[in-house]
Amino acid sequence: MSDLAVDSTADPAKLVSGLPAMSEREVSDLLGGPAGDAVLDEVFRQMRDTFRPEQAQEENALVRFVLNGGPGGAVRTYELRVADGVCTLATPPATGTPSESAGEQTLTIITDRVRFVRVVSGQASGAKLFLTRKIKIDGDLKFGGRILSWFEIKKES
Repeated sequence: MSDLAVDSTADPAKLVSGLPAMSEREVSDLLGGPAGDAVLDEVFRQMRDTFRPEQAQEENALVRFVLNGGPGGAVRTYELRVADGVCTLATPPATGTPSESAGEQTLTIITDRVRFVRVVSGQASGAKLFLTRKIKIDGDLKFGGRILSWFEIKKES
């Protein structure tokens, strides 16, 4: 772990790049603290920015992530929409209007912040967490298993 990992005032992009080197406890402390939302926002920005349309194979999809375990039990929701080879991010999603479009697959992934970050940083298996009911998926499970291959998270070298 780098010294940067414990400095919650560091640039969120640098914190995200250091996530794979952090222990589960360090990730939990970071995401449950004052920098947690900024770090999650950066994870999702990186997912949007590293979207690989060739992996999505012309899918049109709305993937909603409902992440609990924030400060005071806060829940944060993110939506990644993939359409016509482009990925867009909404956080928080718009309220009062239906966010799903006709003809697109919709998937909701529900878990806590720490498990989500451990999966996207390569520290944990999403399939194993699903089988042990640590991650819940509402939607097509086969489709859900392919989603994370559409994105990359920058990691320290």
